[in-house]
Formats: sequence, structure tokens, C-alpha cells
Amino acid sequence: MKKYDKIVRHGQKGTHLTIENNPEIVIMEKLDGANASFKKEDGKIKCFSRNNEVNEDNNLRGFYEWVQENVNADDLVEGGIYFGEWLIKHTINYPQEAYQNFYLFDIYDEETERYINYHLVEKQADKLGLKLVPLFYQGEFQSLDHINSFVGKSKIGEVGEGVVVKNYNYEDKHGDQIFTKIVSEQFSEKAKSKKQQLPQHSNELDDFVNTYLTQARVEKMLHKLVDEGIIEEEPSLEDMGTILKNSGNRMIDDILEEEMDSLVKIVKKKIGKKYPSVVKEILSS
Repeated sequence: MKKYDKIVRHGQKGTHLTIENNPEIVIMEKLDGANASFKKEDGKIKCFSRNNEVNEDNNLRGFYEWVQENVNADDLVEGGIYFGEWLIKHTINYPQEAYQNFYLFDIYDEETERYINYHLVEKQADKLGLKLVPLFYQGEFQSLDHINSFVGKSKIGEVGEGVVVKNYNYEDKHGDQIFTKIVSEQFSEKAKSKKQQLPQHSNELDDFVNTYLTQARVEKMLHKLVDEGIIEEEPSLEDMGTILKNSGNRMIDDILEEEMDSLVKIVKKKIGKKYPSVVKEILSS
């Protein structure tokens, strides 16, 4: 299965290149639900959560049934993977009528190995009768302040988690499309700097862990475990073993994948400090 590519937090190395001085960007609302997708294969529809194929028994809280009832396989483009947000209760409170709906945001072309232009996504959504993730802006890049003006807003609820900014024409040095996100402080997975509250013996690695292993990040992971049917919707301390077994390594991977730039800076600094003393020791022996 094809996983939706990780969206990079804006501000990491090189992310400004993905949006600045571009003829067209798309600014979408970042919905707080479950990443989901479907595709046509051998005339039938296959459905997926972010990590697994779903079916009647593992249905991603109703997503599988919704697709079977609302999407006609004959209308789907062979070789296209339809990615979107299956809106179910996570952290943000949306109006009740917004839940149990699929909001399309991208279509991946398996032949070209690229996400198709947003104009084509809109046409497919119209053809299939699908809702689109709310759009804040589509046009030439103006400024980062302009993008930030939409952060925290929502066209569905009273408050939004943030925005996702896409320039479909941008490719990094590896030829990969890169999309970025800006999340409001209320839902950020990065903690504000509170060094004065850290223990006296804390170091940069302690600071790194305290900065990125946040309650918001852990809550997101718990919601994923609920979506995947691993734990119940209202877990208790009795679920601790199951939670740690099924998410410990995933949490480590998630932080390293998203925050590697910050960790590399710390490691480089430590090596830079240590290296002269090792050289001196060798030359003096």
C-alpha cells in the first residue's frame, strides 16, 4: 500500500523553498481526523487507513462501510489513490454533522508517482460527489504572514488545527514533492521553550525530548491506536501495556522523522566540542 507522504513542519531546513516565489500555492485547512484512502483494483475498491488495509472487521471506525456505500468503483480512475481525511472525533470538536464524512485532499498517480494538480482533484471530487478539505487560498504566494493569517481558522468548526501548504510543481533534490504544515500553538506537537522549568542537570538532549515528546503528540498517537482498533475510544491505565507495546517505536520514529534536523544540530555541536580534545590527545601522545 502507498502511505501518504509525511507533511513537513514549516520552518525546517529548506521548507521555505517549497512555497516562496511560486506561481501557485494551495492553502488547505488541516483537519483533525484519520488519514484514509481508497483505490480501484481489479474492478473493486480497496480501502486503507494510514498504515493498513481496512475491511469489515477492521473498518477504521466506519470508513470502510462509508466508501462501499458512497463510492462507485466504475467512477474511479485506475491507478489513482484517493487520499483524504475521515473525520472522526479526535481532539478538535467539530459540529456533529461534519463527522463520519470523507474529505478528499489529494490523488496520487501510481504511474507517474506524483500527486496530481489540485485543479484535477477538484474535478474528480465533483465527479464523485465527494467533499473536499476546506480551501483557504489558491494562487500566487504572497507572504508567510498571509499564510499564517489562516492558521487556527476553520470552515467546518469554531477553531482549526492549522494549515497545509502545497506547491504541486515543487520537487526537492531527490525529485520528491514536499508539502508543509503550520499548526496553531494550541495543537502544536512542539512545546514552547521552558528551560527554567527543566531540572538543573538537563542537557540539550533532555531539552530535545521535552520539546518534542509533548502531550499533543502523544494524544495524536492514542487517537491513531483507537482508529486502528488497538485500544478503546476511552482508554484507561489498564491499557498502558498495550499502548506502549504498539506505539513506543512508532513514537520514536515519528519524532526522529519530523525533527531530525534539530537532533542533527545537537549532535554536530557535541561532536564539534569533543573533536579538538581528541585530536589534541592524539598529537600529545
